[in-house]
Amino acid sequence: MSKKKDFDSMVRKMIKGSDVVVEVIDARFPSLSRAKYYEKMVLRDRSKKLIVAMNKVDLVPEPIVEEWKLILKKERIHVIPTSARERLSTSILRNSIIRAAGKDFFYITACFIGLPNTGKSSLINILKGRSSAPVAPVPGFTRALQVLRITTRLRIFDTPGVIPLKLSLADQILMGTIRPEKLSDYVKAAWALIHRIDKLNPDAISKAYKIEYENPPEFIEKFAELRHKRKKGGELDLDTAAVIFMSEHVNKAKIPVWEDPEEYLKTREDVEYKKF
Repeated sequence: MSKKKDFDSMVRKMIKGSDVVVEVIDARFPSLSRAKYYEKMVLRDRSKKLIVAMNKVDLVPEPIVEEWKLILKKERIHVIPTSARERLSTSILRNSIIRAAGKDFFYITACFIGLPNTGKSSLINILKGRSSAPVAPVPGFTRALQVLRITTRLRIFDTPGVIPLKLSLADQILMGTIRPEKLSDYVKAAWALIHRIDKLNPDAISKAYKIEYENPPEFIEKFAELRHKRKKGGELDLDTAAVIFMSEHVNKAKIPVWEDPEEYLKTREDVEYKKF
């Protein structure tokens, strides 16, 4: 059985054994980081409740967060904006999980699912009160299922990240679900990331790095010069520069970038229109 099938089988079992399913998504990229297949699975089962923790809201302007909350509410999604880094609304999340299960349940089992790098383990650690789930600044660190006792009433299944099959390489790099050093062509991957960010938030990269450029190759060259990355003969070391750029985006969130909720609605309307 492939690794993806193993993940799918594990997630299905955890959902089946849970009263409440908490999906952790990235507030910067709500539509891209949702595992809609599993959302539908939970929503179809009336014995279970779905809560979406929109994590990393500290990296997104508040009006953007509010717009996404309204969009997801219309899709029957109960959203709690959180920030593991700022410890924002983590107690609200814990109480919401307990309330969602209802008064008939004294012992409550919750399952945390989501893509790598959305902050699942960090949120769980805060809920627990001490470091109980492994956390590392690299995506996909949680390798195996863990069962964690949060309170006398609440225990949590922590599952490995779920990577949607249709997620493009550029979007995987954008959201940090893939480690830059694992890529086969660093420079082309960095170009793809720059192009993707430029489409979402034009000028965001220029403002973050104080570099003016016409296209992705020009940016990487100027970035290499800025960071003094050269090979022995004096030639620019574009590979090293590309990895540094991608790593700073994934690990430090250096570039302010997010999905435009209005653009998402427009695209969704276009897709629905084409169905008729």
